[in-house]
Amino acid sequence: MPNVADIRRRIKGVKSTGKITRAMEMVSAAKVRRAVQSATALRPYAKGAVSVLRQIRLAFPDNNHPLLQTRETNRRIILLVSGNRGLAGTFYAQLFRALRAHLAGISKEVIFVTIGKKSDAQAKRLGRDVLASFPDILALPTAESVRPIARILLDEFRSGRTDRVEVVYTDFFSMMRQEPVIHTILPIFSEEVEAELGVKGRKPEEGKYAIEPGPDAVLETMIPRLLEAEIFHAILESNASQEAARMMAMRSATDAAKDMAEGLTLAYNQLRQSKITQEIAELSAGKAALEN
Repeated sequence: MPNVADIRRRIKGVKSTGKITRAMEMVSAAKVRRAVQSATALRPYAKGAVSVLRQIRLAFPDNNHPLLQTRETNRRIILLVSGNRGLAGTFYAQLFRALRAHLAGISKEVIFVTIGKKSDAQAKRLGRDVLASFPDILALPTAESVRPIARILLDEFRSGRTDRVEVVYTDFFSMMRQEPVIHTILPIFSEEVEAELGVKGRKPEEGKYAIEPGPDAVLETMIPRLLEAEIFHAILESNASQEAARMMAMRSATDAAKDMAEGLTLAYNQLRQSKITQEIAELSAGKAALEN
């Protein structure tokens, strides 16, 4: 049975842990505000860029740009976006669970391009080859920093070494809701991307397009920029989701530490009270023995 000194030490340790988790919660709260602002600011641009490209594609259906062509998928690349740090609640568990379920339905070759140390470790744990890894991009992601990633994916697709490129990340909906997302980014205009961005089924207005210098030149310039925006958007959404999950995990840990400290304090007071009562009883018994 623990004594008073043991319980006192445990109370001190639990309160110290609670202070740490509270500080981490506050740090994550500050980070998540910035991350959410960045992610939501990019959403209209990504949607608008896809809409413009799709209108060009539908207005010129005979255009056979190589990045728009769908072919049989014999080999695919998965761009896996997660994070570098732990203590994020169920963030990694639900993302990697969705990834494993997706891989279970694929019989052909799959290789990975990873963003984040956790992504790299998960790909290797699954026994998959990693074409390239970018763990340092998450600290301060920029549009320029994702260009090497986009270049690798474009080169692999153009050369025919891969037939499909998919991105797997966590989409931010709210502080309480973050969900894994898997969709195709090459070739452009897969059905899931169109449905997700709300442009599926829209038809261009006839006679409204005059494109200079021409559709091929416009697509050749815009498609790489769109791919960069898609990757950048996935990183921002993942960062926002990760910090939100970490903030909620730290809040739960702080609340649990508080409850534990209260329970230990109650046990401490009860033990002290019982010891005082025992001492009073022993003094009373000793006094009675002397009087007799």
